[in-house]
Amino acid sequence: MALPLSNLQLGTTVGDYQILAVIGRGGMGKVFKVRNTISDRVEAMKVLLPDVDPSPDLVERFLREIKVVAGLEHPGIASLRTALRIDNQVLMIMECVEGCSLQALLHRGRIEAPRAIDFVRQALDALGYAHHRGVVHRDVKPSNILVTPDDRVKLTDFGIASRSGDPKLTAAGIALGSLHYMSPEQMKAEPSDARSDLYSVGVTLFEMITGQPPVQGNSFYAILRAHLEGKPRPALELAPEIGPELSGIIEKSLEKDPKARFQSAEEFHAELSRIPLAATSQPAATSMFRARRGSETAVPKNLTPPRYTPAPLRSTPPAGSPKADTGSKSWDPAILENARKHLAEYVGPMAKVLVSRAARTARTPEELYRALAAEISTPSDREKFLRSQHL
Repeated sequence: MALPLSNLQLGTTVGDYQILAVIGRGGMGKVFKVRNTISDRVEAMKVLLPDVDPSPDLVERFLREIKVVAGLEHPGIASLRTALRIDNQVLMIMECVEGCSLQALLHRGRIEAPRAIDFVRQALDALGYAHHRGVVHRDVKPSNILVTPDDRVKLTDFGIASRSGDPKLTAAGIALGSLHYMSPEQMKAEPSDARSDLYSVGVTLFEMITGQPPVQGNSFYAILRAHLEGKPRPALELAPEIGPELSGIIEKSLEKDPKARFQSAEEFHAELSRIPLAATSQPAATSMFRARRGSETAVPKNLTPPRYTPAPLRSTPPAGSPKADTGSKSWDPAILENARKHLAEYVGPMAKVLVSRAARTARTPEELYRALAAEISTPSDREKFLRSQHL
């Protein structure tokens, strides 16, 4: 029997958790902001909707999500704290991510290309981690991408709202908005793999850059047909400022044949890392970035993430720039290996590629570490990495 609806009202206590607010609601689940009455820690509590019949299939999907998330420990994935049963109702207790969803940001308008690329690179880091552990998200979309006040990205909703692989593409568990982000093979109920997630990431990047999804339609059938048969307009036509290279990367991610897309999150990430981002707003961005570093722990919870070009994406000179001096430095392998090892703690397998690239332009170990630190998303982690040079 499901937990009575009266027990899920704001201010009431369920087990050791006091309900503080409603965070969100999907096709089958509801998420509350809660406070543990013993530890005082604020967390998120996810439950099956009280007014939905807890069929065996629904419960199975929920339990599967719990087990999947329990096996994932990555800074870019909202983590599972614990799971428990109360009055025969299964509850997920999750990390409470302060901030808002990417969907909420998109409601305010387009997102500048450097910031959008930063978001996608972080999401690809998390997805690459999950993919290497045999986990395919299958429901990547802006509402499942959370953004903190300091622009860190957290993926959430691994499974409960996803209907990919299920031949019954009905309203149970799928909102119309989700259809815009599903890959063609998911639409056809064919087997899907990590490349389906990369298609969804491409749709999300297209929407951030242009302000609209690449697939249009006002009905289920129209959207399905556009995914399967339509060719999206190049992002360059809608946002000429992004340049042909970024537009081409987005176009490749949206290929209908999975074999023609990026074959891994790391490959997609590497191509985005090659984009030479304009630094026209660098003085203002740098000033704001430095100001935030000094008050990182005092960011207001409801602060809207500022629209500026993130410094981490500009510091490494583009390959082939006039300042590059390929081959001018013969590096001690121990220095490069030490840098790779410490950088991998923050960016994963991409560390090897990034160290190799930075070594072609850096002239000293200090320059090398500064260039690599620019690839790390958060100021505190960048500082830790820079200190690791002397370890």
